[in-house]
Amino acid sequence: MKKIAIGCGIVLVLVAIAVGVGSWYAIHKVKETFAGFADLAKVPDIEKSVENTRPFSPPDSGELTAPQLSRFLAVQEHVKQTLGNRYQELDGKYKALSERIDKHQNTALDFPEVVSAYRDLASMYVEAKRAQVASMNNNNFSLDEYKWVRKQAYLAVGMPVMDFDVSEVIDAVKSGKNMDTAKPAPATMPIGPSGPEKNKQLVEPYKKELEDNAALSFFGL
Repeated sequence: MKKIAIGCGIVLVLVAIAVGVGSWYAIHKVKETFAGFADLAKVPDIEKSVENTRPFSPPDSGELTAPQLSRFLAVQEHVKQTLGNRYQELDGKYKALSERIDKHQNTALDFPEVVSAYRDLASMYVEAKRAQVASMNNNNFSLDEYKWVRKQAYLAVGMPVMDFDVSEVIDAVKSGKNMDTAKPAPATMPIGPSGPEKNKQLVEPYKKELEDNAALSFFGL
């Protein structure tokens, strides 16, 4: 019961962050999404097991290297293999949310939609996160470097990136931090490939693989 209560509290805070004024209506609207979020309370501790904690400073050029891309793709492949056939469920959620972005003309998703997606995928997401961190350790990634490489790779192919850190928000709630100034960061759809030309050329041979794995990126994996 305690874990469920924590999960419910997290969702309430996430919704309050999203609507900006803590709208009771918005919170009431997603009450049915509480079930399953207790699992997500495990995510911060899972990410704390990342062994590489060295600071990462992105290059001023914004350019990826071939080894970085190779290591990133290796992590994605491990997560995908771990999920097996269940990856199709994650992919289905990603495609449904992407269609919503298209209908809203590339604007941010409604936050209750994002909350609902994570609720439905909570148990699978936690397993995927464990697989991701294990492979990150095998490939000597820090969290910051991994997130940067992921963002640059998908900007280069012009696909949506979910700039929404579940772990950060949950950890803040569990630590009793003030979330009043936290910013919501749902997904946005880039209009075509962007970023350094070198990145576009580097990812071109792997475009199909990145597209097939887009659901992982979209959900921050």
